[in-house]
Amino acid sequence: MKKRLHITAALTMLFGIAQAQNKAWSEAGTFDSKGAVWNYNLGKGTGNAGDKFSSGEAIKTSVSSTATPGFLAYPSSGFAAVTTGANAGGAIKVEGKDAAAKLVLEASSNASANKFAVYDISKASAVSSLLFNVSFKSENDPTNGAVVFGIGNARGNNIFKNTAALTGADAVGLFAGLRWEFSTNKAVFFSYRKLNNGSYGYKLINANSFTKTGEHQVELYINNAATEQKYTKLGTAYTLAPATFNIWVDGKLIAAESGSAFPASGELAPEAPLNSFLFQGYHSKGAIPNTLTLSLSNIQLNSTK
Repeated sequence: MKKRLHITAALTMLFGIAQAQNKAWSEAGTFDSKGAVWNYNLGKGTGNAGDKFSSGEAIKTSVSSTATPGFLAYPSSGFAAVTTGANAGGAIKVEGKDAAAKLVLEASSNASANKFAVYDISKASAVSSLLFNVSFKSENDPTNGAVVFGIGNARGNNIFKNTAALTGADAVGLFAGLRWEFSTNKAVFFSYRKLNNGSYGYKLINANSFTKTGEHQVELYINNAATEQKYTKLGTAYTLAPATFNIWVDGKLIAAESGSAFPASGELAPEAPLNSFLFQGYHSKGAIPNTLTLSLSNIQLNSTK
């Protein structure tokens, strides 16, 4: 009888976790042509490298797949990699269990970024949405450093597959980039990647969509097709021109200079499937280094047919 009760309780708990994960994106938008849904359960299919991946004197990396488990949980398709920079300090950890698990990345103290990347997701498409929860948790108030995000296509040994940091140089295969930058005030400066005078920098979007404390829901709706695409969210239809994307934060559509769509960075050919993304943290070098911390959960990539 006790064994039966334990089994029932365990199933109830697992069902509750699954429901909580699904509920996180119950109000997310959908494109007209639904395709594959890829979820990354950070607490399932774990690797064999312990619960902490720390920086050392040289660049370190670990790649996980269904064929070869590494530090991270291996995804249902594709590869998940972590990299720590040389003499960069900080570590990458997984906190929590099962579907409630979170990836915690401590930003490096120099330009050799600590990095998390997923690449070669199967059944990907040029029209996609990427959803994730993000927070910048820290016991100390981060007063410098930045977190950079990129999405695109893994092609050759490009930025998604290698251990290099995403910088202002041309990054073949990158569709778009975002940056969260920290300073001595309470604002989080949120920007998007843009070509300027031959190199890539970041243009400010705003300083109020994200906070140094609290968790935020982010939804990206992306069109790398040659024609305009439509998605529907909460009963309202939105149109994306080619090579543009929408950003939603905590249920609010973020405005660009000319409407709601932001332009792609121009580093990825049209119609290439969006099968890869990355996050990196670096330059957290204040009085107490590595205080800038990125936390990620509920990561979901939705493709179209």
